Amino acid sequence: MEALNGRQQRLAGLARAVRAAVVVPSLFALALLVIRQPEVAGFAVFGTFAHLVMVDYDPAGRARSAESAMLTLLGAVMVSLGTLASANVWLAVGGAIVVGFLTEISPLASGRIAVVRTALLLSFMLGVAVPASVSSVFPYLAGWLLAGLVAQPVLLLLWAPLQTGNVVGEGEAAHESITNPVSIAGSLTWIGNATGTGVAMGLAVLLTRLLKLDHAFWVVLGVLPVLSAKGTSATRTFWQQQGGTLIGCVVGASLLAIIGAYQAWYWVTLPFIVFASTYAASAVGFMVGQAAFTVFAVVLFCILLPQQGQVGVLRVEDIAVGGAVSLVVGSLRHLGEGRPLDWLRRAVQV
Repeated sequence: MEALNGRQQRLAGLARAVRAAVVVPSLFALALLVIRQPEVAGFAVFGTFAHLVMVDYDPAGRARSAESAMLTLLGAVMVSLGTLASANVWLAVGGAIVVGFLTEISPLASGRIAVVRTALLLSFMLGVAVPASVSSVFPYLAGWLLAGLVAQPVLLLLWAPLQTGNVVGEGEAAHESITNPVSIAGSLTWIGNATGTGVAMGLAVLLTRLLKLDHAFWVVLGVLPVLSAKGTSATRTFWQQQGGTLIGCVVGASLLAIIGAYQAWYWVTLPFIVFASTYAASAVGFMVGQAAFTVFAVVLFCILLPQQGQVGVLRVEDIAVGGAVSLVVGSLRHLGEGRPLDWLRRAVQV
């Protein structure tokens, strides 16, 4: 992946924030006020974040369009499969394990599809997290496809061209991986990573069903950041996640106290909240991003479900569950990457 310096990261974060601030409120209003389908609105919002915020696209326009189209089409399949599996708890858990494992295997961890694999995992988990009927596939799919269709022109028009540093070529990297005997240990590492990701996703889904958590998809969002942290940084990421969510809950509660039941003001603040949450996550830091995204969740649900003023508290609970699951699994995975792999590395180097 091409490297960006601090200034370029801020510019890239600004571009992402502008894109999200324009598209998210627009699609949300279209689905909720014109189409009058809350399910379409919800998946349009998350689909927009997946397309416009989560993915580090290729700077070339044609490649960027291809990656976005790939995410739209494959994500539609994942949303459909996840929703169909969600009605049965064991299908849901098994599907989460399989998809979590597949997103970490070597062919998906490299090449063009690697750019969108985290967003693809999210698309499946959003579909499978909450039990739904077969008829729910259509509004969920409509929201996802709507986000994908709008993302194409937006990614072409609102794009900040940045000069990036050169990295080792793919051919050279591939040659090194073939000639390096430590690749055997590397294979075991990705198998361990894939297994850990699958187990974490399956366990997260199982806990949401057993504990009957509200807004179970927040648990999924709690799993991904901590699980992606490497080594000992998982614990730090977990506490940053919890601290940011708690701060966001306090800020969201203060906003609720100020605005109250005046729905129009939530619509007015929505673009600014989307901009702030996207920019914070992209260019400021993880903890600040978590806080800002929690405020965004509070505002979004105050529009979608005005009677649920406690959504900030629910997000704290669900993020804590998801983060704890990934922290435990990540710790076990890290232990598994210790002595056995060190022994193997020494053996293959002899």
